[in-house]
Amino acid sequence: MDKDFSMEDLKDPERLKFLLMKYAKTEAFKVWGGFFLVSLTVFMLFSSGDFSFLLTLSSLVSVFSFLMVALKIEAGRSCKGVSLRMMECYLAIFFFRLCAIVPFEGYLPFDKSGDWFYQTCEALGFCLAGTMVYFCRFRYAATYDPSTDNFQHHWLALGAAGLSLIFHPNLNNFLPSDISWAFALYLESVAVLCQLFMFMKEGQAAPHTSHFLAAQALAKIMSFIFWASSFNELSNPNHTIKAFVGNWVVCTQLVQLLVMGDFIYHYIRCIRQGIPVSQLLCSDNV
Repeated sequence: MDKDFSMEDLKDPERLKFLLMKYAKTEAFKVWGGFFLVSLTVFMLFSSGDFSFLLTLSSLVSVFSFLMVALKIEAGRSCKGVSLRMMECYLAIFFFRLCAIVPFEGYLPFDKSGDWFYQTCEALGFCLAGTMVYFCRFRYAATYDPSTDNFQHHWLALGAAGLSLIFHPNLNNFLPSDISWAFALYLESVAVLCQLFMFMKEGQAAPHTSHFLAAQALAKIMSFIFWASSFNELSNPNHTIKAFVGNWVVCTQLVQLLVMGDFIYHYIRCIRQGIPVSQLLCSDNV
């Protein structure tokens, strides 16, 4: 087993060259390298350079991860390792977020990408999540194992709905859409639990779903940074409960990062050591 990448490797040109060539052949390098090029292109073509582009980039990361899983399922003609219940949660997440950002502008980035590109990314995410639900339930249903995907996701939805009724911003000044946005945010913070529990049930992590969760964590970090810097806009200081909505929104996003903390730690260790992410749950290797 190779050692972790260290600063000492930077002092040895031959060792550094060897490591770079080794990482360039990994699936993770191809996935993240491809995404970096796409992101750079999008920024140059559709962004005005405003800080709020971070919110668009977060959505782009998320859509990229869904596309990666959908292509992997179609190429392998198998849904093995994919949590249907998580995808159903994301289908609801995208739907309710679209209800808040398509007819209204309160939750859109100020960046030029908020004119149409951000909404397009969310709509693509909705279509991709729906496609994977279709794959798991119908097209490749024979390859889907419901016995390992039994996390009770309806409780997550009920909890998110209850919280959104109490703690919701009012940037759209239209109650149903404000609640819809909050519901999508709260459900998204815990939807990954379905996939994490499936990993534990199966005792292994599928590479494409591992990259998917890592991308979702990155997207949430970007979203967290954006809303943490502007959470005051979400609060209403003249209301007893809504005065803390901004704080609650930031905290719920932090919850997802904490929930995924152990997974992300081992994912990064796999990447650094050049170990396939399919061995992510093997403590002897990571």
